[in-house]
Amino acid sequence: MRKSHPVRRAVLAGAATVSGIVLLLSLKPASDPGSVSAAGTAPPAAAQPQGGRGAGDGTVTGDAANTQYGPVQVRLTLAGGKVTAAEAV
Repeated sequence: MRKSHPVRRAVLAGAATVSGIVLLLSLKPASDPGSVSAAGTAPPAAAQPQGGRGAGDGTVTGDAANTQYGPVQVRLTLAGGKVTAAEAV
């Protein structure tokens, strides 16, 4: 007849509980609530073309968009219809 080991059983139960909690906390939600609200307020870039020019040379500054890090605005420099520089302003 084997003796019962209540301490071993308690240690195994504790380890299983900790493992389950770690696994649950490592799961990521399908969508971040902060990014959903920020994405809902920012208009798509393609919907508002700037300047009405086709491919060419020049500098274009986009509209400011609110993100979780604050407002962000991008300036693109074009040469020959290709982006040569991009900077956040």
